[in-house]
Amino acid sequence: MYQTTTAFKAGVNQRDTFLGQRLCIICGEAGDAVLSRCHIIRDSELDLPRNGLLMCANHQISFNAYSFFIRFLPNVRKFVFVNYSNVSCLREWHGKAIALDIRDRHAPFPSLFILHEMRVRGFHPFEPVVQPAMPNDVLWQDWIVLEGVLDNASGSFKRDSPPYNRHNHDAFSAASQLQLPYTTTNTGEAPPGKRKLALNADVIADILAATHAMPSWKACQMEGTSWTGTAEENIEKYKSSIGTAED
Repeated sequence: MYQTTTAFKAGVNQRDTFLGQRLCIICGEAGDAVLSRCHIIRDSELDLPRNGLLMCANHQISFNAYSFFIRFLPNVRKFVFVNYSNVSCLREWHGKAIALDIRDRHAPFPSLFILHEMRVRGFHPFEPVVQPAMPNDVLWQDWIVLEGVLDNASGSFKRDSPPYNRHNHDAFSAASQLQLPYTTTNTGEAPPGKRKLALNADVIADILAATHAMPSWKACQMEGTSWTGTAEENIEKYKSSIGTAED
């Protein structure tokens, strides 16, 4: 197993800090003892923040075990949790957006999540729900709203607000949860109020287009890490451009 670079650690730490603390992007769990930086594609040796996530131990294990995947929805510009294996302990997170901002300069590339999604689907070849049903309205994970992590005016996450205070339930009104519906290619019947989540050439093309338009991709190009070299060359380019800040 290769060692993560300080650039990887610093980038993930900075991006996945909310209200003054590093938190699991799925459930909002805090505490260095339970948090880990993991790679979206573990065997690529692409040791950059855009291939990294900060998650609690439980969600990291489930992610690496291909129990769920994360899908970027271009028309609502959100990263959504998909409980593909239908594991009971993951159901409360299904169909809701996680704490990743597509506008962040270190936001993960949505195309990397497609590679992970393909592995999840391949790991469950006999899963009857090959296109998971998703809510029409893509809401945020409950903790993001209840803890006031989102700035309702700008739509950005709060990074440097007062220290994190779990169970601060007076941040947002129910009206702030109204979101635009998303559409995707459907096959078969979906339950009322839900849609099927397809993965086909058109969906992949839309996600790739969104990837190339995002600030993170453009920042990557400016840093010289355009993915045209080897993984080692790209890492060295990134380190020389960004530096290797300590934790």
